Amino acid sequence: MTHLRLPGGTDVAEMALFDIDALPAARPDDSTVAALEASNRLVRFPTGGDGGYLLHLYVDEPIPAELQRYCLADDKLTGAFRTEQGNVAFGGIESTFVGFKPNRHIRADGTIPPGEYRYTAFHTEFPDELVSRTLRVEANSGELWLSRAPVVVSLATIALAVALAVTQRFAMAGLALLSGYFAVKFLRKTRAYQTLIAKRDAAQLDLPSIAVELRSAAASQLPPAV
Repeated sequence: MTHLRLPGGTDVAEMALFDIDALPAARPDDSTVAALEASNRLVRFPTGGDGGYLLHLYVDEPIPAELQRYCLADDKLTGAFRTEQGNVAFGGIESTFVGFKPNRHIRADGTIPPGEYRYTAFHTEFPDELVSRTLRVEANSGELWLSRAPVVVSLATIALAVALAVTQRFAMAGLALLSGYFAVKFLRKTRAYQTLIAKRDAAQLDLPSIAVELRSAAASQLPPAV
């Protein structure tokens, strides 16, 4: 059994799960992508918009019940997928070629047991309250202040610069903006702030955009995804 968390992104409003070893050498056109899909080496996920997405991939184990409750049943996809060597990736459809330059914001690679699978896939939808609670990683008042500090400093700097500009002290207004810029830059580079961001990124990995169950013939006795 395997569980992968694969982040990616797209600039063309479509993500895909695909077999890396089946990819063409050059950037694919629509017919090439369609051929990969027809040969069960690629699964397409239209997203309706550009941006970042996260896949939770479950191999020969069901999607957990606590996640299934947020899977959109009306958006369910099923079909076949195969990988000859087990090298798979999740990324924007624009990344489905051998010469793709590694970019963690667009594509993530992983490995699963090679073979033929049946897949069941869902887009997910989480309540805003759950998302806010999951991403609220601040452990104390100090971390809470630190998480808000860049925004607070930016707003205060803008307000001060506007006030100075109104009184025609333009040089001081420029100096205020410059000081605020470097203050925010310094805050974001501190170890404490970077640690907080890392904690939030880790927490966000519990909120997949897409959940996929891959079921091999050997594991067909497992209960299917709802």
